[in-house]
Amino acid sequence: NMFELLDLPDEMILTIINKTQYRAELLCSIIGIGNNHLEQLSLDKLLFIYTDATKQSSKKQRLLIISLDGFRHDYLREHYLPTLNRFRNEGVRATHGMQPTYPTLTYPNHISIATGMYPEEHGIVHNSFYDRLLKLTIGMNNRDDGQWSDPKVEPIWITATKQKIKSAVLFWPACHNEFDGVRPLIYSWLYTDDIPFREKIDNAINYFRELPIQLVMLYHFEPDKQGHTYGPDSPKIYDTLLRLDFDIEYLLNKTKKELNDDLNIIILSDHGMGNVTGVIRPFFEKYLSPTAVETNLLSGALFNVMPKHGLTKKVYNKLINIPNVTVYRRNEIPERFHYSKPKHRLGEITVFPNFEGQILSRTTKKQIYNKKGNHGWDNTLATMQAIFMARGPSFNKNVSIHSLNNVDIYHIACHILKLNPNPHATAGSIVDLTSIFRTIETMTTSSSTFTSISSTITTFTTTMNNANCLYSIYVLIEKNIIIISSYRVLYPTVR
Repeated sequence: NMFELLDLPDEMILTIINKTQYRAELLCSIIGIGNNHLEQLSLDKLLFIYTDATKQSSKKQRLLIISLDGFRHDYLREHYLPTLNRFRNEGVRATHGMQPTYPTLTYPNHISIATGMYPEEHGIVHNSFYDRLLKLTIGMNNRDDGQWSDPKVEPIWITATKQKIKSAVLFWPACHNEFDGVRPLIYSWLYTDDIPFREKIDNAINYFRELPIQLVMLYHFEPDKQGHTYGPDSPKIYDTLLRLDFDIEYLLNKTKKELNDDLNIIILSDHGMGNVTGVIRPFFEKYLSPTAVETNLLSGALFNVMPKHGLTKKVYNKLINIPNVTVYRRNEIPERFHYSKPKHRLGEITVFPNFEGQILSRTTKKQIYNKKGNHGWDNTLATMQAIFMARGPSFNKNVSIHSLNNVDIYHIACHILKLNPNPHATAGSIVDLTSIFRTIETMTTSSSTFTSISSTITTFTTTMNNANCLYSIYVLIEKNIIIISSYRVLYPTVR
């Protein structure tokens, strides 16, 4: 009964309205039959939340991205890691992990995370490879800026710097290189296992506390090192993971004490880790003459070769005789791998093992392969999936998503820092990830929506025509732009 409803407290009426299917009609009907106080209450709340939203949108968000090399997604389920699991449950988590790019190696994936591009776009096709155009061997420790001559390639710290947001990048691959004449404010690159994780954490928090830094990206080499040496199922892995868990607890305590928890934190990894189930050898010795090859002898979880001019067919016919592998010409590689370009860095033929095995080159002298774990295989394998979890003022609490791709991270960072993304970074997106953000943050990215709300509020507060006011409320609700709430106006997720 409408009149019985009017006898309830205003806050309870608004709560009931939001639970009905026809909330727009009900609100307008209640106001229309005389509850002028409820009308004013609704408008006051709308004005209050709009003002609060604009304050929040103008606040500078800070973001820390931590990469733990080789942290396989299911380690979180298999091992007791209380801090990391509490972090996941309090914030956002990918229940089935984050899919890396192919090949599932450290260098290509860290650049994909940073740029929102696939290896065929950003050009880092392996941990180490030869560029036939530059006549240069490229690897993580290469300080030659010429490898980044393509102006379309832009890591998030360069996007931020170009838009007057200061960043510090610690031990992240390529952070020491110049992109389009630009470097971050602070960078430190040395691929070493001599620097403790807590020392890196101290540096990161100090930058946020003492400098106008809004973005810090931090790389750490574990648990990848132990995974290679002992295998992903070794007790040594759990020891390493537990130490990392303690270190994350240290980070969270430090963030709370020194930054008042006012920090968005993303914890992720570049790839997983698999058991080496076999070795494919002899390889070159039996099937391929070194004299037939120009460059790009890559061994491990894949083999890519550039035959000498006129010998591609001959080399291909040799390689297809190797057991337990699949051989592709460049134009035959499945599109999902995004691994046919650039031509000056990849050869004409790529060989994939049919299991999690190692392809050994002729330079490998030992008959026994001594590593227990590795990565680099198909990026859809469960063992190759990475971790993703996030927490902070820009993220929703206790939200699960099924999975995401690591090329999405660039766009997540742009969203939080309110950056215009590189228009060439089209591999990733946040279109399917809007549920991870606090709703008010999502809406502040849409200037047109706020303009619409602002102009309507002006109508609310200046018009003497009650019919126009009711119509404005009705339109806003029907378009799902506002929900009148007993405590606040909630902005829905924009998709």
